[in-house]
Amino acid sequence: MANGRDAMANRIPCPFVYANKRRCPGHIVRVEAYKADITWTPDENGRWRPSIGEVRSHYHLFCSERENHAGSGRGDSPKMKCYLNQLPGGLKLE
Repeated sequence: MANGRDAMANRIPCPFVYANKRRCPGHIVRVEAYKADITWTPDENGRWRPSIGEVRSHYHLFCSERENHAGSGRGDSPKMKCYLNQLPGGLKLE
């Protein structure tokens, strides 16, 4: 079981930046996938594994402080809705 320090080290900072240039102090607590194109294929051991397609799939990030920062209406801040290649470091699939 991970200790509290390990859990803190694995937190991914919220990418949202307020209009006054202050970064949100929260961290990502949940990611939801929408229009996810999931395919299941067997691996080299014959076990079936899922993989996510990148074309239509997009993701909504949720923050510990302000959920999805709904209502911000600003186009210049990092988005809480993004595609796979736009996910913050630590969330990108390998």
